[in-house]
Amino acid sequence: MHFEQSVARERVACFGEEGNLVGIVAEPSTPKQLPKILILNAGVLHRVGPHRLHVRLARRLAELGHVATRLDLSGIGDSRALPSQMTFRQSSVADIRTALDGLAEDKPGMGFILFGLCSGADNALAAAEVDPRIVGLVLVDPPAYASRRSRFRQLSDQGGSVWLKLPVRGVEWLFRRLGLGRKRSSGDAASQAATGGREMPPIEAYRRQLNVLVDRGVRILAIYSGALGARYNGPDQLFEHFPELRGKMECAFFPTANHTFTELSAQSELESRVVRWCLEGQEATLAREP
Repeated sequence: MHFEQSVARERVACFGEEGNLVGIVAEPSTPKQLPKILILNAGVLHRVGPHRLHVRLARRLAELGHVATRLDLSGIGDSRALPSQMTFRQSSVADIRTALDGLAEDKPGMGFILFGLCSGADNALAAAEVDPRIVGLVLVDPPAYASRRSRFRQLSDQGGSVWLKLPVRGVEWLFRRLGLGRKRSSGDAASQAATGGREMPPIEAYRRQLNVLVDRGVRILAIYSGALGARYNGPDQLFEHFPELRGKMECAFFPTANHTFTELSAQSELESRVVRWCLEGQEATLAREP
């Protein structure tokens, strides 16, 4: 098996009192004092990730000096499910915190960064709310919400430039006449199907969640694919809803990528963006050192 030269090894790790949680840890040949990275399942896909995305990403992050772990949550992949009365979200957060406990005991670091796609993003957000050891989040297709502007962009894509010639007030009037103001459009339905029927939390609850995290100093990179329809179809749509977060967190939009980043070119773009974000974090850490 061939690894990149700067990755010393990959090893199996088990977490929890009964060792039921299984992960693959990619360790750099020259460890640095950096946050450790935990990569979470996307839906029920095991730790390899969609189209081996998580394997590529973990090895690349290890090249940068991060310890990167691909974790299987309870009942997924090689991780056994234990008897529990917890909900899926509660169980996922408990599993994440158990893995962090094990990784923290192994070698000291500088907190943790969680990476999650789709439900993995939701689980990462939920864990970050309750665990102060989490200092960074990379969220791929996290909660997203349609706006009048995004519906307008979608219609202009579907119907050509004629929409662009209408004044904004005229478009809003037309939206009301067509019943597109707040109702779910076919694009919304398509995006929900693309993300496995996942329901979004109320927008104000998501606003509070993000604001609490950034106020705590958690670095956040939100990445959106082109599979979300009107829910996300513009590079700054996140800040259309949450203008107070501009400059406090980062977002990226890959309009040609599908929800699972099937194409290798899309995976490479995603990987490059995550790597750049991590390097920026490393530079900021070095700048703060005496």
